[in-house]
Amino acid sequence: MQILNIGPLELIIIFLIMFILLGPEGMIKTARQIGTWIRKVIQSPIWRDIMGYSQEIRELPTKIVRETGLEEDLEEIRKSTELTAKELEKTVNETNREINETIRETGKVEVNLDLNPPAKSVPLEPSSTPQNIRKDGSATSSIPAVQTYDKYNQTDDDEEEE
Repeated sequence: MQILNIGPLELIIIFLIMFILLGPEGMIKTARQIGTWIRKVIQSPIWRDIMGYSQEIRELPTKIVRETGLEEDLEEIRKSTELTAKELEKTVNETNREINETIRETGKVEVNLDLNPPAKSVPLEPSSTPQNIRKDGSATSSIPAVQTYDKYNQTDDDEEEE
């Protein structure tokens, strides 16, 4: 726990130095003077004004929300969000049910994943793009070039860090 950014060890050192410099009677007298000074500050009208302004500043966001009518808008947004979430959950449940029914009807589902993707992707050159060939043997327009990228490589990141 820290008070005014002063930890317990630092506070003990301060009290020890005060005890050495002021002595036992001087510490009691100084503590009494500090206590009366703090009481005068807290009971002063300036302190009350400061605390009142502090309270107003803390309540300001709530007051602004009430005066502008944002509470109703926030409540509408909250309700529409809940409604959308419920509809989305219902749709997901229906989709899952349909998928499960389809799997039961077919009896067996085969999933073939290619665990060995190509080692490197290379961009296509516009001149080397293949053409689609129709059934009658004539060519159609060429496929546009597609930009592809190399597979992620950990060594690239290691080189950048150095």
